Amino acid sequence: RAFHFLCPAIPRGDRCRASPVPLLLGIETSTSRCSVALGDGDTVQELVDERPREHHSLILPMVQELLRSAGVSLRDLDAIAFGRGPGSFTGLRIAASITQGLAFGAGLAVIPVSSLLALAADADAQAGAAVGLDHVLVATDAHMGGIYWGLYRRGAQGLCAVRDDALAHAEAFAAAQI
Repeated sequence: RAFHFLCPAIPRGDRCRASPVPLLLGIETSTSRCSVALGDGDTVQELVDERPREHHSLILPMVQELLRSAGVSLRDLDAIAFGRGPGSFTGLRIAASITQGLAFGAGLAVIPVSSLLALAADADAQAGAAVGLDHVLVATDAHMGGIYWGLYRRGAQGLCAVRDDALAHAEAFAAAQI
């Protein structure tokens, strides 16, 4: 679901579909959760698998299954988005290389997306407006006592970063005045 917020900003190619909104495939492997999503701004289909250190063997079959179940091919897409991190170094390389290979073969655009911004957009879509929040803070476990975090502000065009995604030690993060 997190990749759907990108759709209005992506120009449609010369694809022949009824919808004027771009059709995107999203790939996320920066955490222990491996996921793929297909969205057009109105509907989103996704597959998620929680098997750490198996993303390399899961991701392509998941893409194939998602496209098959939606009745579309890679060439029907307008672009492929992927979680660019922060996150697992190996996971980031898997997402980037799979995305690049699929996009190159199908002649599609590649869209790197902050994994933290995607989480923030999903949280904002689910609860942000309902509770009147104008900021979203996202933090994930970076392991070894670290935290990846991002702070975003809701504006007219959606969420925008207040500052770049960052890595902090847990103690420093807890003591910060954010």
